[in-house]
Amino acid sequence: MYATQKNQLILQILWFLGVLLCGWVIVNTDYRTDLSVFLPSEPNKKEAMLLGQLQNGAANRILLVGIEGSDTATLAQIGKSFAGKLRNHSVFSHVLNDQSVIDPAEQELIYTYRYLLSPNTSAELFTPKSLETLIHGNLLELSSASGLLSKSLFMRDPTGEVMALVDRLTPVQGPQTINGQWFNDRGDRALLLVQLASTGTDTKAQETALQLMQTGFKDVVQSYQTQNQQHAQKTENIRIVISGPASFAVSTQNIIKEEASRLSGIGLILIITILLYVLRNLKLLFAGLLPVFSGVFAGIVAVSLGFGSVHAMTIGFGITLIGESIDYSIYFFLQRSQTAENSGNNPMFWRTVGLGVMTSICGFSTLLFSGFTGLMQLATFSIAGLLVAVLCTRWILPTLLPQRLSIHDLNPVGAWLRQMMKKGHHFRYFIGFLTLSAVLLLVSRQDHLWSYELNDLSPIPAALLDLDGELRADMGAADVRHMLLLQDKTQEQVLQRCEQFLPRLDALVAQGLLGGYQAPCVYLPSQAKQIQRQQALPDRERLEQVLQEAAHALPVSAQSLQGFVEDVAYSKTLPLLRADKLENSTFGITLGVTLYSVKAGEDLIHHALIQLQAPLQDGKAASLNHEALQTELFDILDEQSVLLDLKQDFNSIYKTYLSKILKYSAAGFIAIIVLLLAALRSLRATLWVILPLACAMLCVTALLHLLGSQLNLLNVIGLLLIFAVGSNYALFFSSSQSNMTLASLLLATTTTVIGYGVLIFSQIPILQTIGITVASGVFLALIFSALMAPVALRKDSSSISRN
Repeated sequence: MYATQKNQLILQILWFLGVLLCGWVIVNTDYRTDLSVFLPSEPNKKEAMLLGQLQNGAANRILLVGIEGSDTATLAQIGKSFAGKLRNHSVFSHVLNDQSVIDPAEQELIYTYRYLLSPNTSAELFTPKSLETLIHGNLLELSSASGLLSKSLFMRDPTGEVMALVDRLTPVQGPQTINGQWFNDRGDRALLLVQLASTGTDTKAQETALQLMQTGFKDVVQSYQTQNQQHAQKTENIRIVISGPASFAVSTQNIIKEEASRLSGIGLILIITILLYVLRNLKLLFAGLLPVFSGVFAGIVAVSLGFGSVHAMTIGFGITLIGESIDYSIYFFLQRSQTAENSGNNPMFWRTVGLGVMTSICGFSTLLFSGFTGLMQLATFSIAGLLVAVLCTRWILPTLLPQRLSIHDLNPVGAWLRQMMKKGHHFRYFIGFLTLSAVLLLVSRQDHLWSYELNDLSPIPAALLDLDGELRADMGAADVRHMLLLQDKTQEQVLQRCEQFLPRLDALVAQGLLGGYQAPCVYLPSQAKQIQRQQALPDRERLEQVLQEAAHALPVSAQSLQGFVEDVAYSKTLPLLRADKLENSTFGITLGVTLYSVKAGEDLIHHALIQLQAPLQDGKAASLNHEALQTELFDILDEQSVLLDLKQDFNSIYKTYLSKILKYSAAGFIAIIVLLLAALRSLRATLWVILPLACAMLCVTALLHLLGSQLNLLNVIGLLLIFAVGSNYALFFSSSQSNMTLASLLLATTTTVIGYGVLIFSQIPILQTIGITVASGVFLALIFSALMAPVALRKDSSSISRN
């Protein structure tokens, strides 16, 4: 007997209370779907600056919108109506669909604060010679038929500061405009650029905004269709496409939820069907699933308590846990069905199972040191889940089941597998040949073996990334991967730091190394700079005197420019421009995403982001020469002023973390070998366990490479899982086993391959990669362990049964 009836009841009560406690924690757990878990959890100073930009930067609030499926005129009308509808919602801070990006409110702000905003404001500006030159030039502009300067504006701004600031603050790059609406080059897709008012990490607000866009678009189209029958025909195939970080976050969230339920459902149905055929008993089936769900509950609770929240991807990985933890129930059931006494209580059996669990834990433990929160959650979930699953199988299942189980006789299956092992014994040499070939292939292609692209870890489906690329090309959007990231203790200090770069950046624009830039200190100069400009403004008497001197050479009188004198005098006493005055303007939104603070412990570190635009070639944005920029700005760059190439820098971070996890993985493999040596107490026995697993891992790696895949961090995880899961099979095959035990191994492999194999059909690349790697690797681990088993081949089933 496993325990007395009283002890069995105590175990059942403790298990039930544990499940209730886990259920309470699960209900109160914070579940997340944002992609921040795939970023380093303990970044250094430069990495922290990069991650702060990724989470708080301008790009996170931008949505690119395309409207297609009709003629150009219809698309233009729908696009303008749709843009107008979106502007009525506070969810959207700004909606652009043509070149008119500065509205009357911004024009008034520029007019009022023009001398505090203008880099031209200096004592030299208000000399007779300078005023004469500027006023004369603006008079010519005023008289030009194509001039944009009005007479009323000239009389109050004869130096042209307002128009100069409008040109400076207005982006020059953008798509073509047809009928007041942006279009791609072909004219078959209307384009809009939408900026959200919410933060880049507020997924709920992003989802609300996207739903409003879809609903608003349908309303606009329906309204257009009701005008006449011809309109209805033109808009039959019209549709909207949306891309950008917010769209990625919401789409990925929905895909993860859908994939988790769909794939886990498919995997569970297939596994239940197989188990029901074997067990022929619903009670046994439900009992067999108890360790699985107990493990999943424990995994969620462990992650919640350890990390404060659980990512949906972590729960999605629970479907793969089914593939391994169900093995323990299968081993137990088939082992217990063999004899009437002490069945399933074989110390050697549980020792083998326990050793297999420990090797799995050693494999998963390496992910705890990966530095990526998502992978650390994955490891915590798996370790806690497997431990609880095996403990539940060992101590709870025996209290729920009779001593003798009557299940489908699998001895014929085991006997067949034994015959295949005997007949395929000589194929071990072929396995050696395959492994040697795999090693030679990998060594010969080692320079192309690894991918160091961080995008390989992205859960964003390829279709969404392709759409984003199309819309960015249509918009003529500059690549925002290059930027200057500045930080300091206060907002004033970081703005002053920003201003130090502007003269150098203007020089680079003049040289053609830059096409332009967008800096927060252009929209909001530092308080010190504003005071300096105010002090440079002449008083009323001095300016009137200067105008009298300059007016001798001009066709306008000094008296007619009294509005100019009044405005300069007013500007000299004007309250300094602060961020709160820009809150409700386009400039304020731009400022909000280029001037932000990041919490570092108890302190706030203020960041200023200067976006660098590539020069134009044939009307299109070219690529920036990062090395040339680094050289030109070398003397003013330091630890708090960093020139970034986002793609290169993030890939560099990923490469560093990949190298680290490879070292920890090697340590994990060594730990497994030491564990096996200590448990088996035989170098030969340990070799027969390790060898088939190593061969399977090498062959799978070579196969992936032949299929055109470069290895990445996900493949490393997959190889760890092959070693962890396959060690259970290799341990059983390394010693004499009955036909029923062999059958249980085949059945366990089938459920494991199903558990991981369903991931191959996922839309999420990272799950698909793990599925392909592990499903094929576990299958090869079983085949290689069976063909290379040293002892099982020397005994027939009858002798093993007697033993």
